[in-house]
Amino acid sequence: MSISTWWNRVRYTAYAPAYDLAVAHLPLFQRGRRRSLALADFRRGERVLMIAGGTGLDLAYLPDGIDVIATDVTPAMVTRMAMRAQALREAGRDLQVRTQAMDAARLTLPDESVDGVILHLALAVVPDPVAAIREAARVLRPGGRIAVFDKFLPDGERPSLRRRIAAVVMRLVATDLNRQLGPLLKAAGLRVVASEAIGLGGMFVVARVESRNR
Repeated sequence: MSISTWWNRVRYTAYAPAYDLAVAHLPLFQRGRRRSLALADFRRGERVLMIAGGTGLDLAYLPDGIDVIATDVTPAMVTRMAMRAQALREAGRDLQVRTQAMDAARLTLPDESVDGVILHLALAVVPDPVAAIREAARVLRPGGRIAVFDKFLPDGERPSLRRRIAAVVMRLVATDLNRQLGPLLKAAGLRVVASEAIGLGGMFVVARVESRNR
């Protein structure tokens, strides 16, 4: 495990008890999750991998009949993810959820083994986003799609001084403000099929992503 991955595990272990209180009810995040999954159009009977899924907030927005592999590098987050999955089942939701601690950059899944991947608030957080998106592409079956919701600097744009200063602080706390989606997808042989700005002046984006050779 790299030092950066270790640090992510440490800080998100600390964040885990209060994570839902901080983000679960934010309208921007609710809207982003919902719209991203609508664009991906996951369907009953499909197998979907959730990468860096935190406490599993995306589970509530998935349609019934989905087979979910829900992962995060932080065991404390995975525990809460499993609790959320159980609560949804007890509420009558038809979701098959398997939870597992897993590094986004080193997925322990076979090639072409899932119909969809969820990358929500993940690519700006994981230490190695290129490795993470390449792993997502590796496990995706032909015709599959990736649901992306995150904050990005527009492709080809240089960050302002104010944004660079803010990024130094935010990287220590949680996230990188200056990653760009286009170069990440190009490195993994993926393409955007549909994308929309979802909030904060276009900083947050949702996208449906597919393989270039589909």
